[in-house]
Amino acid sequence: MTKNEFRECVADAYRPAEALIKMVPADKLEWRPKPNFMSFGQLLYHLADGVGLPLRCLVTGQWPFTSPEQMVETVKLENLPSCGVAEALKKLEADETILRECLDSINEEDFAHKVVSAPWGVKASIERMAINFREHFTNHKMQLFTYLKLLGFPVDTDTLYLGKTAG
Repeated sequence: MTKNEFRECVADAYRPAEALIKMVPADKLEWRPKPNFMSFGQLLYHLADGVGLPLRCLVTGQWPFTSPEQMVETVKLENLPSCGVAEALKKLEADETILRECLDSINEEDFAHKVVSAPWGVKASIERMAINFREHFTNHKMQLFTYLKLLGFPVDTDTLYLGKTAG
């Protein structure tokens, strides 16, 4: 996969994520299906910078934590930050810009073959890690879709994959 093909693949995930984010009601940001799940607000915050930002951290080696212990503490449910729809949309737009800048900063050869490592112990090519970040984003997009579905919002397959409102 080329860098441009990857960028297009991510754009295909950003569009419906934006539509799903816009459906989240402001009065439901603290809602969660069960106590051990992210709230809507936490999910919005986590989803909105899920590809470009971690890819930049991976490529530059500059992460927002300084030790594995700090990373573990940061991702605990009770420590996850939250945001509203407007902030999530701004973060998503910024993530797309960061992704573009990050991909522009590396050549095709490095994207395909340079092996990098993440603080959680995974080593792989930048391309493979980028695909993993896109998959992680997709899983959380599905989580957002499911939350909306559980609350009776009109979402269906077209909403999930194309960003079209159901019905």
